Amino acid sequence: MKQPLEEAAQLLDAQWTMVLAAGTEDGGAHAAPLYFVRGEGFSLYWLSSPGSLHSREIARTGVAAAAIFRPSKDWNELRGLQIRGAASEVRKSRAVIEKYKAKFRLGHELDAVIRRSRLYRLEPRWMRLIDNRRGFGWNMEWEFPASEQK
Repeated sequence: MKQPLEEAAQLLDAQWTMVLAAGTEDGGAHAAPLYFVRGEGFSLYWLSSPGSLHSREIARTGVAAAAIFRPSKDWNELRGLQIRGAASEVRKSRAVIEKYKAKFRLGHELDAVIRRSRLYRLEPRWMRLIDNRRGFGWNMEWEFPASEQK
């Protein structure tokens, strides 16, 4: 088996969707499935409407959490990541947008949608890899200081 941090990066690159969670002003929680790409290190990027609830809550709090996992019907094959960190709208990066378009095979027909959307980033401050192939409930955690992310 590969080193756990390398496995985490490969898991992110292989999956298409994450469940993004944000707290709400009334003390509740909101979760949304979104397409994402991995940027530098373990930063996650996605496109969204600034009017969506998760985008408004990220603008308000600056934090979010995500779950990314490999679908499996067999409990001993469950693998996934739990991530918490700083979240924000960021300036659109041509490299990130091109990576996004390539990963999801978005042709020019969606350029107008992409132009209307905003680009967001989740920078992990904490991450947990879960891998039941290594034993039921096996996990490893990492913390990433705000100034340096691997």
